[in-house]
Amino acid sequence: MKKIVPFTKDLMFKTKIGEITSIALDNTLKLNDLEVSGEFIISGTYKMLGAGQVEEEFKYNIPVDITIDSKYETKNCIVSIDDFSYEIINEEKLKVNISVMLDDLDIKEDPVSAIEVLVDDVSDNTRESLYDEVSFKLDSESDSLKELEELNTELEDLNLNQDNIRTDTTSNTNLNQNTNLNQNVNLNINTTETDNNEENLFDNVNPEHEYSIYRVYTVKEDDTLDIIYEKFQTNKETLMNYNDLDNVTVGSKIIIPDCNE
Repeated sequence: MKKIVPFTKDLMFKTKIGEITSIALDNTLKLNDLEVSGEFIISGTYKMLGAGQVEEEFKYNIPVDITIDSKYETKNCIVSIDDFSYEIINEEKLKVNISVMLDDLDIKEDPVSAIEVLVDDVSDNTRESLYDEVSFKLDSESDSLKELEELNTELEDLNLNQDNIRTDTTSNTNLNQNTNLNQNVNLNINTTETDNNEENLFDNVNPEHEYSIYRVYTVKEDDTLDIIYEKFQTNKETLMNYNDLDNVTVGSKIIIPDCNE
């Protein structure tokens, strides 16, 4: 793209102008981004009015500043003089007309306008496809973010559950250890000190019995007497010596002699 920038300047002479015998235009114009600056240098000779063949020299330096609109790209721009003319206005004034050409200017592309033009140029079906593709990508990104958030939540829950499992495991271990200790405690009737409930529980134990180690078992919901016999490798006759088996219910405590000792 080309742009022409016109200049007009009146040059005042100190003596009367009879005739311009020679004239030349030079310049020091330079382009710096969006600014063109420098000087027009106009020089030549002229004959003074009434002086016959006597010629005088003249020279004028005219400052130039051109600001280019920011919508243009100037990296390929070339600055040159497109036209130059002059005329004598009166005996003391010379008028010069100068045109500066800015060649190879490019209009900067507006991304929004470019997208609008692109969409306007395609068919309706293609336009719908473009919109669908953009929507799909956005939806996919949203789904990915949603999945990531859900995964993070699951990991947090898993960590919490693991902590709870560790706590429960520790508690259960301690409970089992305590239970085993309680169930496997050596009950030496003659020497072991017990609380009031334990003393009542073992009131029926005859010190002359052959067993020196006993277990205390709490009846569970799914227990039957046959299951208890089998579990502790004993029988009804043995347990009847220590327990009232006719009144055994869930939660009842049964004394079981250790037959293996």
